[in-house]
Amino acid sequence: MSRAVSASDPTIYHYKLIRKITLRPESKYSYMATALIGASALVVVYGWMGLLAAVISIFAMLGVHGVVLKLTVRRIEEPWEKRFAFRRDWPWIGPLPVMDTNLALFRRLHFHLFLVGCCVPALFYPWAGSSWVIALLYWHFWMLAPRLTLLWRIRRERGDGVIRMDPKEVLYYHR
Repeated sequence: MSRAVSASDPTIYHYKLIRKITLRPESKYSYMATALIGASALVVVYGWMGLLAAVISIFAMLGVHGVVLKLTVRRIEEPWEKRFAFRRDWPWIGPLPVMDTNLALFRRLHFHLFLVGCCVPALFYPWAGSSWVIALLYWHFWMLAPRLTLLWRIRRERGDGVIRMDPKEVLYYHR
């Protein structure tokens, strides 16, 4: 009937651990290396203008990601401040959930973020130089790469589960 819950049972409230994805240190270091390689490529191709575009564009895309996530969460769920915050731990850089988050909400947020984040550089294309557009797109994809990789790895899981993102692992729970 009812079985006793032991200390080793990975159940939180009524959620059972379905999947545990460990983040390897090598992938974190390669993620940061791609940031340096991308910024270096912009400097090599465009000179000082590429360096300026790389530095300003990363902060601009962090701002765009923050605004898009804030507006989307406010529109579909509960207040932003309770669920999301700016994270600095590798590879979760930018505005991300700090609490357990519904997988369907996480997918929907990142779909909106992907589309709007691609449209922002396209809006500036007629007036900005190519270095600015390339830098904005590069940093957008760079920030989304770990999240899209995570979504790809749990693509077959049901959307009513809960995902918890830690610096060393990602946990997926389900009822």
